[in-house]
Amino acid sequence: MKKIVGIVAGLVVTAVAALAVLVYKWSGTPYGRMHPYMGIILKLSALTGVYNWDDKNLDRVRQQIDRVKPRVPVAAVEDRVIEGQHGPFPVRIYTPEGAGPFPTLVYYHGGGFAAGSIQSHENIARHLARDAGAVVVSVEYHRSPEYPFPAAFDDAYTAVQWAEANADSFNGDASRLIVAGDSAGGNLAAAVCLKARDENGPRIGLQLLLYAVTSLMNIETESRLQFDGYILSGDLARQIHAWYLPNEADAATPYASPLNAEDYAGLPPAYIMTAEFDSLLDDGMFYSSHLRKANVPVTYQMYEGMLHGFLSFEDIVALVPGALRFYPQPGMVYADIREVIRKTFA
Repeated sequence: MKKIVGIVAGLVVTAVAALAVLVYKWSGTPYGRMHPYMGIILKLSALTGVYNWDDKNLDRVRQQIDRVKPRVPVAAVEDRVIEGQHGPFPVRIYTPEGAGPFPTLVYYHGGGFAAGSIQSHENIARHLARDAGAVVVSVEYHRSPEYPFPAAFDDAYTAVQWAEANADSFNGDASRLIVAGDSAGGNLAAAVCLKARDENGPRIGLQLLLYAVTSLMNIETESRLQFDGYILSGDLARQIHAWYLPNEADAATPYASPLNAEDYAGLPPAYIMTAEFDSLLDDGMFYSSHLRKANVPVTYQMYEGMLHGFLSFEDIVALVPGALRFYPQPGMVYADIREVIRKTFA
């Protein structure tokens, strides 16, 4: 019996060692070393083809991305519907523990304007409510290709108008109005701030741009070239653009490409978060630079070792018991955001 146990133990040790070698290999890049979890996720995404989108598999992609279970407790969750230019669209409101009123944070999910939803970003919204202390209005804007630009942008602007006008009804404070989004949602958040400035309202006090795409122009930045295929790829970007911007000329408008704006003066303070191994790294860096040149207060944070979408990857890591202990980066982002909100509205 002891001999059998010894053999089994030896096999386990060998397997663990082999896996460690593989993970070490997967997390290595010509530009430095990723977090081990990022290496695993990048390898799995390549094997499954989850980021290979086209007209035939978009419905399947949407279903896969939406398989998210609520993990983060909040005090209350409420669904409502907003009337928009392109038809009604839902929002989901997450209220944190406490008396309130709370800062009002309007959140736009990522997903290339074509995928992602309230459901896929359920736990990000819950984290923002619980950990950043805001009441979060998560927006299910109309997606492409069924609704190309400017539908998502119009919905995003309508949602922040609605949130400002109705904050009292969900224990929000309209005087502490925030817009936020990740990836494509960060694009919408930045564009909404430009529109709000141009239209003299709503009065947005803070923008949170999380690995946001700030240009939909066909530009070749260093990060887009270096990190092509690190979750995002040139092929995926071209497909997303074809769906969202069938009229190529629309890509030049600042409401599609905030990096194309002629003037950034008068925009709200910004928290801009980027990931080290992200093709959109330069999008965030360049936008941060433009805002600072216009004397807009900017808090910029680049997370080392991370890939595009690393906040959402927390849902994958959480499937392995105990694995979140070694993945503190998402929690650090939410702590950063809480502090930025506190300082902005002090």
